Amino acid sequence: MVDADRVRRLLVMLEHYRDLLAEDRPDPYRRRHLVQTAAQICIDLANHVIASDGHRTPRDYGDAFRVLAEVGVLDNGLAGRMVSLAGARNLIVHLYAEVDDDLLARSIREGGLDDLGGFAARIAALAV
Repeated sequence: MVDADRVRRLLVMLEHYRDLLAEDRPDPYRRRHLVQTAAQICIDLANHVIASDGHRTPRDYGDAFRVLAEVGVLDNGLAGRMVSLAGARNLIVHLYAEVDDDLLARSIREGGLDDLGGFAARIAALAV
């Protein structure tokens, strides 16, 4: 069973970072930090749900979202996009010189914010 208080605290943080990402044109380095942090919060939430409910152990960060799809928490489309977010997080952290800042900004504008909101809503439903 999930720790509802922990989930709510992380969801408040995720909403804050989502709001900051929605601001008009943050500089590229700030955007990277915001995406990295929002992604990490999502990963932490996914892993908390997985561990709390006794689901299979994910192989990596992206796989955590696949596990949530397997057990019906996420639909396959959203899970796939969250896997991509985990990949973006890894790129920002480990291969930062290769980040395409324009592509990152476009991804946020063209559905990334909605995906964060959709993920948050599905996780929030588990913390009632």
